Amino acid sequence: MSLGQMIKLCRKEKGFTQSELAELIGVSMQAVSKWETDAGMPDISQIVPLAKVLEVSSDKLLGLSEYESSEELAILCKQIGHHTISFGRKEAQRVYDLAKPYFSVHPTNSEVAFWCLESLPELLAFTNEKSSQLQLLMECERYANCVFRYETSADQICKTYYVMSRAYSLLDESKKAADMLDRLPVVFGDRTYWEAEFAFADRNMPLALQKCKESFAAKARFISRCIRLARMISEVKDGEGALQYQTELNEYMLNIINAFLSCGDYIPYRQIYQKTSLLCQMTWQYTELGNVEKAVGCARQLIAARTEFYDCLDNPEKRHCLMFIEGDCDGDRQATHEKLDGYVFSAIEKLKTIPLFSNETVLNEALNKQ
Repeated sequence: MSLGQMIKLCRKEKGFTQSELAELIGVSMQAVSKWETDAGMPDISQIVPLAKVLEVSSDKLLGLSEYESSEELAILCKQIGHHTISFGRKEAQRVYDLAKPYFSVHPTNSEVAFWCLESLPELLAFTNEKSSQLQLLMECERYANCVFRYETSADQICKTYYVMSRAYSLLDESKKAADMLDRLPVVFGDRTYWEAEFAFADRNMPLALQKCKESFAAKARFISRCIRLARMISEVKDGEGALQYQTELNEYMLNIINAFLSCGDYIPYRQIYQKTSLLCQMTWQYTELGNVEKAVGCARQLIAARTEFYDCLDNPEKRHCLMFIEGDCDGDRQATHEKLDGYVFSAIEKLKTIPLFSNETVLNEALNKQ
């Protein structure tokens, strides 16, 4: 990328017109225009002011740091951690404060742009002053433009549509919000599913669960996302009866999975993986509730599901199904023998806390009982 191209890119990322940039560094608009078309070059004394105004390093502006530090990005990635589009205000502020300085130096990094973007609606939701809201919305649009321009992952682009739709919704710009949702391909979730995500982000759990169930009822293909979202909804509930509520909702989700997995060729291996995760959680919950029979029953199902999932892992051709979308690797990084073994080990260790099963032989007999 030439110096002129870099100046133009950074100017647009900051939302400046050529006239505004010229005024900020004390030159004519015609000079900026010549720079951006490579018909002229800024004086060496203007490089540092340009870099400061555009919030990039001089090296970046001059093309001397063509390759970003993978080590620096890896550290940032570890600091930020993994999120599912929606998180609390404090966490949103933390993520934004970490990601923004890196993006200022690397304005074409779509991954970091998305980290900035996904945190902003949470901050926008707690901002009441109109001018501050509009400023945050402009920042959202800036980061979204970077994602749309440089990102190649369809999943990340679709998440950006969702985040922008929520940002517009928070400012009552319903037409723009609807336009963003309309751009989401059906394979990434129907409108009802995304309404469930909106409700969850707004902490409206009853509505989120209602929309989640409606989405599944309308199109069974979104079961994977519905199960994940329903589980998160259940984990948010606290207070008296919270554990019973979570267990009942998990039973509902398990029944859906089992019904879904009984449909012949319509068997995605990711649903089997979700089943193991769910059964591990249910073993713990029933143990806590003192329901030994249910706890043991879930542990038996978990062991059987692990064997079924091993078959998928060891035979890649069995992963394909009518629901399979080429390139959709969501969750694959967790799908390992070790992860499945960890679920089973965790469930069995929890069962050992029941006095009846302090004797391992008695526990093994209960698990192997038909």
